[in-house]
Amino acid sequence: MLFNGDKLYMLPSVTPLQCMGFLLAGGGDVIGIDSCTKNEADELEEQLLLLGGKVKCWFLTHGHFDHIEGLIEMLNRGRVTVESVCYSFPALEYIERVERQENRVQRVADLEKAIKRSGVRVIRPQKGKWMDAGHFRVLPLSDGSAVGESLNPSSVVYRVETRGKSILFLGDMDWRAEEKILREFPEELKCPVIQMAHHGQQGVSEEFYRRIRPEICLWPTPEWLWNNDIGGGYGTGPYKTLETRAWMEKLGTVNYHFEDKVTVLE
Repeated sequence: MLFNGDKLYMLPSVTPLQCMGFLLAGGGDVIGIDSCTKNEADELEEQLLLLGGKVKCWFLTHGHFDHIEGLIEMLNRGRVTVESVCYSFPALEYIERVERQENRVQRVADLEKAIKRSGVRVIRPQKGKWMDAGHFRVLPLSDGSAVGESLNPSSVVYRVETRGKSILFLGDMDWRAEEKILREFPEELKCPVIQMAHHGQQGVSEEFYRRIRPEICLWPTPEWLWNNDIGGGYGTGPYKTLETRAWMEKLGTVNYHFEDKVTVLE
């Protein structure tokens, strides 16, 4: 057993869009790591209600819609109790400047309105300081500060300790944030289970993954992106997924990517 009684749930996309949302549950404790888009809200809510309808803490890596909209929906619907939300995003002015074309600011504003309306406690991740969420222990390895001219490398990286193997959640982190985190947390980054950065393409470098040396890789990646196929066949798209897959094959990892139903690992 991977997690010694705990279970990890990887929510699939119900549309062609890529997204990311994970739940960890065990011993009566449930935590979330990102939350997919609003399109996955029904499945997310159903899964949470089956797990008892209560989340100890919801950890967010960054403010892109495909990571935060599901939580907005959960808070607005009110059928699931969320005790706290842990996140730290760059200033809205920065988000507006670097990603104006996709209306990122509005989604972050919607999240903050939903949190305030629901009365949920907000926790700011402190880099290098362990947090307890039930029996799960979580270590933020970055603090959400702006890096370069894109929101992705500001992703807060979380190391999560279960009752079994540890898991590293990279969000949409990319190569621009690598050097600092490798320098500051060379040992803490080493986890047997990792979430592939930026849905498995144009994220962190091969060298970064070699330094972690994962055994199991979680790909929040729909089939078309997994195969780099946007309609012309396998490998005909512009994405780097196949290159990343080759890296992980060299490392001998076991890979899990989106299926039509929730992927459960235990």
